[in-house]
Amino acid sequence: MNKQITSILLVAGTCIGAGMLALPMALAKLGVIPSLVIMFATWFLTYYPSLVSVELNLQSEYGLSLGLLGRKFSGKTAEIVGDVSVKLLSYALLAAYIYGGSSIIQKLIGTDCSNFAIQTALSIGIIAVLLYPTHIVSKLNNIAFIGFLGFFILLIAKIIVSIDYSCAPWSVVPNFSNISAIATIVFTSFGYQVIFHSLRDYCGKDVKMLKRAFFYGSIIPMLVYMIWTCGVLCVIYKSNREFFGLMVNGKLEVGDLIQELSVIFKFSKLQVIIWWLSLCTIFTSIIGVGLGLTESYSLGLQKKIKRHRFVAVLVTILPAYVISAIVPNAFIKTLSFAGAILVVIAILLPTYLFLKAKIQRPYISILNKFVLLICVIAGLMIMSLEIF
Repeated sequence: MNKQITSILLVAGTCIGAGMLALPMALAKLGVIPSLVIMFATWFLTYYPSLVSVELNLQSEYGLSLGLLGRKFSGKTAEIVGDVSVKLLSYALLAAYIYGGSSIIQKLIGTDCSNFAIQTALSIGIIAVLLYPTHIVSKLNNIAFIGFLGFFILLIAKIIVSIDYSCAPWSVVPNFSNISAIATIVFTSFGYQVIFHSLRDYCGKDVKMLKRAFFYGSIIPMLVYMIWTCGVLCVIYKSNREFFGLMVNGKLEVGDLIQELSVIFKFSKLQVIIWWLSLCTIFTSIIGVGLGLTESYSLGLQKKIKRHRFVAVLVTILPAYVISAIVPNAFIKTLSFAGAILVVIAILLPTYLFLKAKIQRPYISILNKFVLLICVIAGLMIMSLEIF
């Protein structure tokens, strides 16, 4: 039972991150009811193909990353596509988190300090943290995640009490540009696809445990996102219609949203909770993605360079820092780009490998080629929305 709970929480913890902060800003364009529908649809669109990756890992002797699965079931080209996609996703997420974190810090300290200066300081701080041994960084990350859960429960309790269901933005007149702007962002929020191989090794070939881990582990974030997004939209719509209108028109930064929530909840302790929740979310997301990418580079450099850890950290953070510094409103834009890349990682490449493998005795019997085809078409539509 403990192993089952741990595996479920690992999926949920990997999924929930700083991308959650972008959901109210993106989904304000649709309103509450369409937001609930699109979040449920996105959950299914990520959950069902996740069973494909579980199946591929079960067909292997031990857990394999997406790139290694590509090599095993297809060849070198699929391996390169898998590895490059994961790295592009990681850099896009890091750029978004650095930009979002600096936006939040800028609003928190309330000075004239430029966003660029805060981004620089934040990036240097991240580099310093990642230079510590992995076990220390992991402990810091665990502490921050526990803090996030505590602050989140307190904030959600207050938001639920404050909701006035008679005055809620149940639906905002949608248009194509609104839908295209949010599809990839919502998809990014269900990104737990980097841990399939880790859970495969942790759970062994216990098919039921793995299926439960990804089902309940992905359901938890969906419920969290629904409560958080709808609660925030209702509270802001009731308290400040003008601010809600700016959200609908996409004219705000994530720091503006956090600041507005702290203004709405005038109780000083609750304001502190909102700021710390935001910072803990950003910190755990940066450390989680940054640590994984650093370890990947460090492993490849350890036999070639003496100070391989230092070089790996720089290669991990500096490109993301540059992207966050030169892309306007990088939090939303890079999260949107990450969603397009995640389609390759979550749906397209695993489905291709599954069909190419021609598995005779599948461990997961509910996988259906027709349903997978629908998922592929939906994934391609999401990518096309981001491109056009």
